[in-house]
Amino acid sequence: MNYRHLILTSLAGMALNLTPALAQETKKPEPKQETGTKPAAAAPAEAAPEAPAPKESAEAPNQSVPDYLDDRSTPEQLVKSYYNAINRQEYARAYSYYAEEGHSQPFPQFQAGYENTVSVELRLGKSESEGAAGSTYWSLPLAIESTQKDGKHTVYNGCYRLRLANAAIQGVPFVPLSILDGTLQKFEKPLDQSVPEGCEAP
Repeated sequence: MNYRHLILTSLAGMALNLTPALAQETKKPEPKQETGTKPAAAAPAEAAPEAPAPKESAEAPNQSVPDYLDDRSTPEQLVKSYYNAINRQEYARAYSYYAEEGHSQPFPQFQAGYENTVSVELRLGKSESEGAAGSTYWSLPLAIESTQKDGKHTVYNGCYRLRLANAAIQGVPFVPLSILDGTLQKFEKPLDQSVPEGCEAP
């Protein structure tokens, strides 16, 4: 046996031994599963608490403001204008409807007297006039119903006395028809039944 044949035989044997190993597929390692834990689901948001219902105001609801009225042409229109000023909370204007000698109290005290008044409803009777010493005087029966901030209603009745100096002989400043004084007292009947039938002579 020559050496060349022996070497070839040995190489052939080695090749046969390696073939099964090369033929066997190498198994790839399987990917590892992630071990991290999934984030927990967010807890449902709590419902916002309901807002408490608004409390009703203890005060009487706001009244609609009447149209402006400033008329001194007659006793009736002047007294209507006076209470129009009260209902519009224009107390300085209301105060101006009194004659100088008719101001029985200073303005701050007059205004404070209406502090709790929401509105005043007015009913008028028929005025009576009388002339004397260059002036004309009137007496006017009336009734009012006052509504307070606490919702209370009160009826009063009485008479107002008014005066206008002769316009033809007045100087400057001119003094228009004005309220001299008034008397009101509480009355127990409904407003429409509370106007006096008449007043004393002015």
